[in-house]
Amino acid sequence: LATTSSSSHGPLRGREGRQKRSSRDLWMASTRTPLSTRTNRTTDSDEFDGVNPIPLNECEEMLEVAERAARAAGKIIVENLGCSSEASGDDPSSSKNKGAEIKFNIKDVVTQYDKLAQEVIESIIQERYPNFYFLGEENVAAGARASEEALTLALQKTKSEQRNEANASDVPTTTSRMSMGPGFTFIVDPIDGTANFASGLPLCAVTMSVVYQDLAVIGIVYDPHRDEFFSAIRGHGTWLKANDGERKRLQVQTSITKSSDAIVNAGCPADPNAFETSMKGMLALNSQVRGVRVVACSALTLAWIASGRLTAHFGYDLSSWDLVAGALLIQEAGGRITDLDGSAYAIETRNMLCSNGRVHDEILAILEEAGATSFVRSE
Repeated sequence: LATTSSSSHGPLRGREGRQKRSSRDLWMASTRTPLSTRTNRTTDSDEFDGVNPIPLNECEEMLEVAERAARAAGKIIVENLGCSSEASGDDPSSSKNKGAEIKFNIKDVVTQYDKLAQEVIESIIQERYPNFYFLGEENVAAGARASEEALTLALQKTKSEQRNEANASDVPTTTSRMSMGPGFTFIVDPIDGTANFASGLPLCAVTMSVVYQDLAVIGIVYDPHRDEFFSAIRGHGTWLKANDGERKRLQVQTSITKSSDAIVNAGCPADPNAFETSMKGMLALNSQVRGVRVVACSALTLAWIASGRLTAHFGYDLSSWDLVAGALLIQEAGGRITDLDGSAYAIETRNMLCSNGRVHDEILAILEEAGATSFVRSE
């Protein structure tokens, strides 16, 4: 399944490491994006600095493991696409319920393959990084509040572990951050777009991010149906590895500078109040943008913004596993992401607008005028 080299060994160091990694280092050196060349923005409050506190070689190894895990999960997705168009919460063990069961409501379903894909991902990650905190959607109770609390707990736990490591006098200062583990969290959605997956629509993806304390340092989205692997290492751009194995550096749409030329994707939230708010936004945008889409897979739409296929996406109450990886892809591709209230994006952000940056303020103003920037949870 893997298309990259094994990551079973620790970071290469010394002369031997430099020799073995020289070609890769030369390639990665070309990915560094000077901050002066990033997209101009109208405000400084949400400026993306691109500073990565983790050494590049450690990020490369984490990315390799993430890719291997994503491709293993992707195989499960492809082999079981369309597993069920019927969802019932009455008897999850029944044969008719083999494909999907209801979680929060009928718009929020899970299949046995979500769980299987996450088990495969977690196994691969934990084998290499047993001390990393693992936050996977299928380990969290249904509902927005539960996902919000799960992220808070993960961030608190990793920060606490990092403080304990700093205070431990018996920890060698030369030990790799990766080997120690404290401070790192893998955030994973094994199948984003489960409803599409269960119904046979090839609009679903694997997405995961690596967060150090509260900073995303790696983000990936893998579309197994098109064999497209989108990835970003903080400070080193966004890249697409297509099915021919060739890497291509990505950039958001730079020619679209006004909303009338934009293709905008709208969120499809499970919460009925959030959905009603999203419809307000769609109606307001419909007469002012070239097109509105509802793909119902945040991972793909964010990756498509980063690759210049879409202009913008707005959504409500997204969990960290839906947003963090894609947000980094967009930022590293020169785009912009903010809260729908216009404040700067943070890892805890749940209501968001992502865009190519050029139309961001215009679309935000349209949503604000329509009363589509906030809602009250129904749960």
